[in-house]
Amino acid sequence: MIMLAKVVSYGGNSVRYALEKENAKTVKVNNMPDGLDPTAIWYMMKHHCQYHQAERTVGRKLERFMTTFVLSPSKEESANFTMEDWANLQDDALEVLDSVGLKPKGFTNEVKTNFRNSMNVGGLHSDSKSGTLHLHIDCCRVDIDGKTNDVHDIHERAMKAAEIINMRRGWKQPQAIRDMRKGELAEDCEHILKDMQQFSIDRYFNLLHMKGYEVKPRYDKQRKLVGYTVGKNASVFKASEIGRKFMASKIEDTWKKQHQQPTQVKTKPVSPSVAPAPHPVRPVVQTPTASQPKAQPQITQTAFIINIGDGVKKVWIPNSVKDVFTNEVQIPEDNDIATTENVAHVAMLLFAGYIDAATSMSESCGGGGSTPSSGWGKKDDEDDWKFAHRCAQMAHSMCKPKPRYRFRR
Repeated sequence: MIMLAKVVSYGGNSVRYALEKENAKTVKVNNMPDGLDPTAIWYMMKHHCQYHQAERTVGRKLERFMTTFVLSPSKEESANFTMEDWANLQDDALEVLDSVGLKPKGFTNEVKTNFRNSMNVGGLHSDSKSGTLHLHIDCCRVDIDGKTNDVHDIHERAMKAAEIINMRRGWKQPQAIRDMRKGELAEDCEHILKDMQQFSIDRYFNLLHMKGYEVKPRYDKQRKLVGYTVGKNASVFKASEIGRKFMASKIEDTWKKQHQQPTQVKTKPVSPSVAPAPHPVRPVVQTPTASQPKAQPQITQTAFIINIGDGVKKVWIPNSVKDVFTNEVQIPEDNDIATTENVAHVAMLLFAGYIDAATSMSESCGGGGSTPSSGWGKKDDEDDWKFAHRCAQMAHSMCKPKPRYRFRR
């Protein structure tokens, strides 16, 4: 079973989706009267949060009033489940979730939640393609006692809760399910590309959608495709996770390799020839002339000119890892200013050891995230490929925007 978590600002749509979308069935309502419609449920949760807002003495104003969870057991795991079984799974999931203690960044003590003692409602959905059942649970951010449920690292909390439930019930662990679904997705992507007579990224996305996948492309400010994700049954994968050959920058080349036409070499008929009589030839020592080509040294690096404020840096990148910077870097989701080229240049500067220049570059394109620690550089046991990937990851973090609020607990 897989368990996903998400914090939403306007819960009205979430409750309506959970209880009304695709012939959904209401499983259980906790800490609220029965018979309420989705709008009434949402307003009841919202009013409860706003009522206790005045009691909050620390932290920023509470703006997101609902946390939603999606529980997705496999067909085999939920076989012969009754509505009572789904209701028990809803209660078990929230109880286990509350038992998970995490220590978020900046906190000194372990933090636990109290979703089981909060207003919550469960809705049972059936996947339109596969028919697999999954459970949506919408929970109020503030419990019955007026205390706010912590949502720091809520995804990690949900993942650990799913592992505990799977262990208790003898179900497959989330990672095993994720690996299985990733393999199935890679096979589907491979077959779709083979069946396409002409390459079209829109056609590729449509064929994935027809197989029951949800595709979300990502574009930069010039409307160039820079990446995409594919999801199904609560499992979402980036293109690079499915396989490097399915990345936005490489997928057309992958299609071309699958549809290569065999080249036919025309051979000229051999005409009979008469061999001349042999005669002695004096050996002549050849001297190099201007017409004879000289052996050229093989180029193993590429130079990149990077503008940094008023200055310019020339960075040499080994060709063996150039693709890491030009094809694999991604723009942070919350940064509307940066381009893939900006993030790539930050990564290249880190690779070349220009730490201050990389920091300045990341700040100029809207970044304000983490910065390299002292002693940053290539490790003794690290090859160029691993170091390039580490630089790309650090560049992604550095280009994340600064958080809007800072608060203490």
